[in-house]
Amino acid sequence: MNIGDMCSRGVVYVSENAPLREVAVAMNRHHVGAIVVVIPGSTSQPEAVGIITDRDIVRAQLEHVADLSRVRVADVMTPAPFTLSTDEPLENAIELMRTRGVRRAPVLDAQKALVGFVSTDDLIAELARQLGTLGRLLERPPRHHNRSAQASAN
Repeated sequence: MNIGDMCSRGVVYVSENAPLREVAVAMNRHHVGAIVVVIPGSTSQPEAVGIITDRDIVRAQLEHVADLSRVRVADVMTPAPFTLSTDEPLENAIELMRTRGVRRAPVLDAQKALVGFVSTDDLIAELARQLGTLGRLLERPPRHHNRSAQASAN
């Protein structure tokens, strides 16, 4: 399975000029802990230039001691985020994220357009689904053994 097959496609993104309050409201509304940052006025193919997390907002509040409406995303985002390609195999993506020490990554298509987002929660859910499918194999006795026994008895 590739990352493009299992990533979230409803990417939430915000302009780098947006105030942090707007980001916090969007995170709450969409129930996400990270948002992709794009260049203001991006076309229908937004370009990921950063990522901002709920932790970034908390740090900004503590460091700037200012109203979140006065601090811009560009001031606290992580620029040039680690990204994954839609055709990256799941196993490789997990290792790449582990090596980079990231828990979330924007997903880009072959033309480098932002098409999705993946988090460790998404990866765990997919692996759990696969393990559940594998586990169901153990619940049923193999049918081909019964056929073999019947064939040899005749």
